[in-house]
Amino acid sequence: MTLITRLGAALLVFAAALPLAASTSVSSNSCRSNEFWYENKSCCLPHGGPPAPPPPPKGHDCPPSNYYWNNNQGCCTPSHPPPPSNPPPQCRDGWTWYSNLHMCLPSPPSHTPTPPSHPSGVPGGGHGYKRHAHKRSTPLCPSGFDACPIPGMAANDYECIDTAVELESCGGCASLGQGQDCTAIKGAWNVGCEQGRCAVYTCTFGFKRAPDGQSCIPL
Repeated sequence: MTLITRLGAALLVFAAALPLAASTSVSSNSCRSNEFWYENKSCCLPHGGPPAPPPPPKGHDCPPSNYYWNNNQGCCTPSHPPPPSNPPPQCRDGWTWYSNLHMCLPSPPSHTPTPPSHPSGVPGGGHGYKRHAHKRSTPLCPSGFDACPIPGMAANDYECIDTAVELESCGGCASLGQGQDCTAIKGAWNVGCEQGRCAVYTCTFGFKRAPDGQSCIPL
């Protein structure tokens, strides 16, 4: 094979590789008009999120305010561009945000002290404690939690919710028409529930925080 033939073959290989390299490289300039560039994951995301995002895998969750599970990225991604200096997303009660994984995972269990054993000197030993416990009305949930009915389930099905911090039942059980769903505040980006009251930390583009810090006002 002559030098010219070898050079021509090399140029053909190089030219064929160019479209492949262009198709695999992704940058902010490659986003469409209805997409935005998400720097944290170096990808283009649809404004407003997908119409029907998939549920997170079992044992995983996404912040209920402006985040959804993204199968392509294998994590939670935002439905709108995050505001500058945005605080960490707020997960549901019982979940913790892991920024390196970009998802909410179950919070580590807190230590719950066990009731003291019945004194051995009391007649009947532990049996006396059990009889006494049966006579008392046992609360449905631990102290500090409210028993909230689960919509769509049987009448006696409930879940224990800390309504002082729960984003979707802030200040009371949403299933009973109480409290407030902080994630439903119009224009809010990052929200929290503090002592049973919704708190807006940041707002989406086109909104600003209200003076009371509990809602967003259109600009």
